[in-house]
Amino acid sequence: MHGEGLAWIGYGALITAIPLLSVGVLARVVGKMNYLTLSGMLAGSMTDPPALAFANGLHPTSGAAALSYATVYPLAMFLRIMSPQLLAVLFWVM
Repeated sequence: MHGEGLAWIGYGALITAIPLLSVGVLARVVGKMNYLTLSGMLAGSMTDPPALAFANGLHPTSGAAALSYATVYPLAMFLRIMSPQLLAVLFWVM
């Protein structure tokens, strides 16, 4: 094989999996969060509607996943928009 494509795929998988696993374990163990709320929260943090559809499908009559998604989603979108701009300003000043 030539190039570093496989390494970059591995980096991407780690960058995605490590925060999700660590937040999931901490929220479950320390925060005593139930699985539906946790699924909705993680889906909202990734701004991932298909993950919300999966979480809603686990228990269709419960709104826990949708409620936690709706709570986390606006903050995640705000941070996705503001973080690159703040980083650009910080690195431009330096």
